[in-house]
This record gives sequence, C-alpha cells and structure tokens, in this order.
Amino acid sequence: MISQKTRTRIKTSFKLKILIVLITIILIVIMFPKGESLESEVSVGSIWIQDDLIASKTFEILKNPELYESEKQHAIERVHKIFVKNPDVPQKSLDSMQVYSKYFRETLDADYNSPDAALSGKTFLSASSLQVFRNIRRLENLLSTSGHVTLADIFNLSKNILARVYKQNLLNIPFSEIEKDSIAVRDGKFETILPKRSFLDPNTIVPFIDLYIRNSYSGDDKLIEAVKEYILHFTEPNLIFSNGLTEQAKMVAAEKISKNVGFVNENERIVAKHDRITPEIKAKIDSYKISKGEETGLLGQITQQVGKFLHIVIILTLFSIYIFLFRKKIYGDNLKILLICIVILLIAFITFIVSSIKVTAPVEYLIIIPVASMLITIIFDSRIGFYTTIVASLIAGGLRGNDYAFVVTNIIAGGLAAYTVRDIKNRSQIFRSFIFILVGYIVSILAFGLERYDSIENMLVISIFAVSNALISPVFTYGLIIFFERAFRITTDL
Repeated sequence: MISQKTRTRIKTSFKLKILIVLITIILIVIMFPKGESLESEVSVGSIWIQDDLIASKTFEILKNPELYESEKQHAIERVHKIFVKNPDVPQKSLDSMQVYSKYFRETLDADYNSPDAALSGKTFLSASSLQVFRNIRRLENLLSTSGHVTLADIFNLSKNILARVYKQNLLNIPFSEIEKDSIAVRDGKFETILPKRSFLDPNTIVPFIDLYIRNSYSGDDKLIEAVKEYILHFTEPNLIFSNGLTEQAKMVAAEKISKNVGFVNENERIVAKHDRITPEIKAKIDSYKISKGEETGLLGQITQQVGKFLHIVIILTLFSIYIFLFRKKIYGDNLKILLICIVILLIAFITFIVSSIKVTAPVEYLIIIPVASMLITIIFDSRIGFYTTIVASLIAGGLRGNDYAFVVTNIIAGGLAAYTVRDIKNRSQIFRSFIFILVGYIVSILAFGLERYDSIENMLVISIFAVSNALISPVFTYGLIIFFERAFRITTDL
C-alpha cells in the first residue's frame, strides 16, 4: 500500500507537474498537421490583408482532392472489361468434335448389342441422350431407305453449329457480370470496343444452339436435347476475361488524370494585397503551401517541430500563470492538473480526427469544445472554464491551420456554454445550455458568413452541423461528468 506521505508527495510534486504538462504539449505537437498547413488558413470570400504573395518557385496548382479523386473514379469507370481472344480454341474444338465423332460411331458399332450400362462408361453423354444415339445407329444399320436421320447428318450439323458459335465468339462469363453494354476485345496487339450482346455467353449459347437444331429436327424433343448435349460438350469459350489486364487498364486510366489545373511560375504574383479570395486564388495559395512544405529539409523539419512546441507553450503559459497565482488549490493538486490536461487533449484529438476527414462538409463544427467548457466549469468554476475554452479553441484552431474564424466561433459558443452551467444544481440543467451554444454558433456563423459574402445555402449547411454540436455537447457533458467524478474521486455541486 502507498503511504499517505507518498501520496501527498505525488499529489504536490513539481517535477510531476512539469512532466504532465510536457507530455500534454508533446502529444498535441504530434497531432499538428504537416508544415504546409501551418500558415494562416484562408477562406473563400475573405480579403487578403497581407502584402502581395509572390511565388518563390514554379509550382503546380493542385486540384481539389475530392475533385481529383472523383475524376480518377470516373476514368476508372469508363474502362471496359478486357477479354483476350484465343485464336486456337475454335479449331481445337472442331478437331476434338471430329475425332470424337469417329470414335463414338465405332464404339456404338463395336458395342452394338451391349447394354446401355456397359456403354455409358465410354461416353460423356447422359443415359437418355446415349439411348437416342444408339437407336439412330441401329435404325441406320437396319434400314436402307433415304430420309432417315443418320449419325453422319447429326455430326455434320453439330460441326456446322459449333462453327457458327465461334463465328459469333463465346465469352467465358455471363452478361450479368459485365456492368457496361460493351467490352474490350484484345486480339493480339489490337483492341476493339464492341457491344457485349454481339457475342454469346454461357447463358445465351444454349438457346442459340437449340434454335439451329430445331430448324433441322423440329418436333423430336429427345433428339434435340441429345444433339444439344453433344454440341455443348465441345464448346469452350474463346474470349477470356482478364482481370489483370482490366485492373492494369484502370490504373493507367487513373494515372492519366492530372493532379493539377495549371502552373504558377517563379516570381509570379499569386494574390495581391486587399484582393478578395476566390476559389482559384485559394487553390493557388494551398498549392503553394504544399510546394513549400515538400522542399523543407531535415533542418527545416526540426525547426518546425520546435516552432510547434513553442506554439503550444505560449498558449498554455498565461493559463498556467493564472492557475499559479489565483488557483493555488488546483496548482497544488497534480490530479486536477491532469484532469484539465486530459480535457484539452480530448479536444485536440477530436480536432485531429475531424481534420483528417477529407470531405467538403463543414465537419469542423462537430468539434465539441463546449463540452470542455461545461466540464471544467462544473468541476471547478466559470473562470477556469472560460480560460479552458480559450486554450482549447486556440489549440484546435492551430491544429486546423490557424483558422481564426473557427477559433472565435468556438470561444463565443464555449464561453456561453460555460456561463450557462455556472450555478448549476442538478444534472437536468445541463441541457438548457443547448440554446446558448446554438445562439453562439449561429451568430458567429452569420457574422463571418456575411463578411465573406458567403451564400445562404452554405451558411445553412454550416448551421446544421452547429445544431448537431449544440445537441450532442450537453449529452457528452452529462456522461463525462459521471466518469470524471468517479475516476478522479471528486464531488461537484451536482
């Protein structure tokens, strides 16, 4: 068991305090985006207030990632399934039929009086079809009158029908497995796009053969089925689907899609001071950031990591000074410092996850900073809650590429959330904060949207995400309060 003296030492240890804060800073730094995203985030419709941005090097203007992926997918979807034509199959099948026909006739003659069971092991035919052929051969030997069906007639018809099959060509997979109406037929070095219905497949070959047999032997279903079985045995697909070649063609089609929509030359102006940011200018600025990030060497990467570290240090410094000077009980309890750091890390991690989702929707408004505001206010007080809101918003904004509008919006919504639970006495009061969080978000969205000449539709979409945030924040707060009370053995006013 740990003695009371040891517990007190752990609780108040200055070294442990520094270690907790240091680990928090390092974890946040790890979640920072790549270097090219660290500069101030620009929004379409905003005004470029800095000096003219001049390209220090030639770079390509990259397409929007979603547009690029969409174009690649469209190119892949245009690729037809590739079938390789085997020129040896038709002749091989016809030769096999001819050789077998001679063998079959000789076998029927040699086993003229043998029972069907003895003959069935020498042929691929079913018992009923074998019986049909034996009867034809017996009548052929007994009768000399013309006009009777002979094996020679059947074999010649079978050969002609098989030749017709290969004249139309036979696919090895059914039409249902071919999504498009056409296929690519590769014959040696040449490739041709043709309608798939101009060929036969495993399903259409049966009615195709049946039709030609009925033209010659209509009315005798047993004979038709026997001849059909005989012909189908020798049919082998001569157009073989190649999954490897099809996938290769898809890769080539995707690689042909350009990642860029143009270039900016060295010393060319990207954007002038006081220009409004258009989608085209934003694409140039974003591409320039990426281009600069790619040319960063090892020394640049090291200095950048140091810059990230200092970035978080300066955000936390004022908060730390406030706690040291005015909240001695929190400063003297490492468990409470750990609790605050966990809440800040939670918001940083959610921001990291949300920022990793590559969609055009404003998913950043699902980052639940009001949860941190309410949690810390309920556990401590509104001043600590408001400080935490500012720190969490600044860190989340940094993780999003120094997004100023995002930071201000969340400070407003989080601050209102903190003040609504300031004098909370029961858990149900948490849910009234929904209205205040929503008001904070909506007013901020409206302010920045109007400033950027944003469309009503876009502001409505952003507001929908903000409504979701305002709804789920009280729910998360309710659940997390119970968790933190038990995990950290604290008792709140609730």
